[in-house]
Amino acid sequence: MIARFREFLQGRVLFVARGNQLPRFINEGIRQGIVFYKTQRSEKGVRAQVKIQDFRRLKRPARLTHTRVRIVAKYGWPFVAARWWRRKFLLAGIMIIGVALAVLSQMILSISVSGNTTISSQEIFDSAEKHGLKTWTRQDSVDLNEVSKLLVEEFPDAAWVGISKHGTRVEIKVVQKVRPQVPGEAGNLVASKAGLVQQVMVIQGTPLVHEGEIVKPGQVLIQAPRAIHNPSARPRTDRQLQQKDYIPEIVPAAKGFVRGRVWYSAEAVVPYDEERIIESGNVAKGWGIKFGARVIMVTTPESPFNLVKEEVQYHGVTLWRNWRLPVEIVSVQYNELQKKQIERNEMEARQAAEELARAEVHETISPGARILEEKVRVLEQADGERVRIEVESYEDLAVYPEE
Repeated sequence: MIARFREFLQGRVLFVARGNQLPRFINEGIRQGIVFYKTQRSEKGVRAQVKIQDFRRLKRPARLTHTRVRIVAKYGWPFVAARWWRRKFLLAGIMIIGVALAVLSQMILSISVSGNTTISSQEIFDSAEKHGLKTWTRQDSVDLNEVSKLLVEEFPDAAWVGISKHGTRVEIKVVQKVRPQVPGEAGNLVASKAGLVQQVMVIQGTPLVHEGEIVKPGQVLIQAPRAIHNPSARPRTDRQLQQKDYIPEIVPAAKGFVRGRVWYSAEAVVPYDEERIIESGNVAKGWGIKFGARVIMVTTPESPFNLVKEEVQYHGVTLWRNWRLPVEIVSVQYNELQKKQIERNEMEARQAAEELARAEVHETISPGARILEEKVRVLEQADGERVRIEVESYEDLAVYPEE
């Protein structure tokens, strides 16, 4: 093992010598102190190995014996070093990239926030930066536990803040406090949509509409009573105003039912002849490499189909644990699309238009409403069928306004 390593360090030249005086050629070389390794005789001549410095000294024995010497192979560290020296700029670039990756792996390159709902992410970023947590900072220069404690103290709505490190990425996880909710039933009862009032039942509050009256969306139907005096309620302190953790007093609400008739309508047009674009089922795939904003496709750089729908996915490259390379693998799937001509007769087009209009109407009807009447009207259309659906329903009109 040591001998082979010594050979690699010194370097060897494998050559073939051809001529009529090969024994004399070998003897002249030995007489000059040249050492031949792994000498073999064949019909084509003599194969042997010599050291790099001894190969130049073979010129005199070869000239004296009229022997032709041809190099077959070169082996050893000197040749490897010479090859790399010719590519010294490439080697320097690799070393610079290695040093840059080593330095950047010790930095904080990105910060993300998750779990926040009422606290804005920008406020958390600004506060973290004020406490030393920001991008392009050495990881060992920031105490993440101390920063998380300071963030909890600064944001009263935060119950817990955890900061975790994933390679060069730092994630701030926020768990906010659960505040008491104000009862949803508060204030007046208003009309959710336009309709004809047929029944009014008031449990609490003052009715502002009567049976047989047409109401508009947002119109007040039952007005809430005056504020209820609550002797046990305490005034709100400045700290409660800041932290929003005060349970508000019970807001009086109007209670009751207002039911009536509501009319809906929708139209749909279906042509006799229609051209649709559908997937044919033929698929082609390709992949490439993304550097920043530049994408280099290795296979299938362009779609083989005229009409196509592309589905692109990006996959990060992780070397070890959370070390990610600044490149991504791009996989593209090309789904071929084709045009399909659909022809319908009068009955088929009318039935399709009726189904579309009916589906549109039922999407707008309130859940639990009772359908009183449905009318289907066929309207005039030159190149297809036009259908109008009119529905009359009986439903609750009174709702609490959304804040």
